[in-house]
Amino acid sequence: MATSSGICARIALALALAAVVAFSALRAVTAQPAGDRVPVNVIVVHTSNGEGGVDPRARDLDEKLKKQLRYKSMRVIEQQRVDLQMNHVGTVQLPDGRAVRMRPIHKGTKGVLMAVDVPGAVKLDARAPNHHKVVIGAGEYEDGNLAVSIEPDYN
Repeated sequence: MATSSGICARIALALALAAVVAFSALRAVTAQPAGDRVPVNVIVVHTSNGEGGVDPRARDLDEKLKKQLRYKSMRVIEQQRVDLQMNHVGTVQLPDGRAVRMRPIHKGTKGVLMAVDVPGAVKLDARAPNHHKVVIGAGEYEDGNLAVSIEPDYN
């Protein structure tokens, strides 16, 4: 004959297993398909007229900007890959405490349409083809300016 503590232990184990199965089923139902994800490579740079040259991690960005902007040095402050979800806001912190807010609105053959907000600097919708950089000025910082490069990087 089973003791009451043994029965309680079996009931507790059965409830725990049921909870694990229910959680797994719920997770499978609510998981976002890969098509609803937009991975982006984000680079935050500081440009200035001070000496220092171009940070090797920013060479591609320098090639894109050197004909449009005047600066002597460019250094990478932040570089990260952000896995955004369609119609949800993702953020990247700037060194001055502000946050770049990015929200993918639409993904199609012409790229990703994304709402981008840099408080105090810019608020816009921009379309970026896959593997193409969109560069946004993020305002003054220290002895120069901040710029943010957002590059969709999916399939």
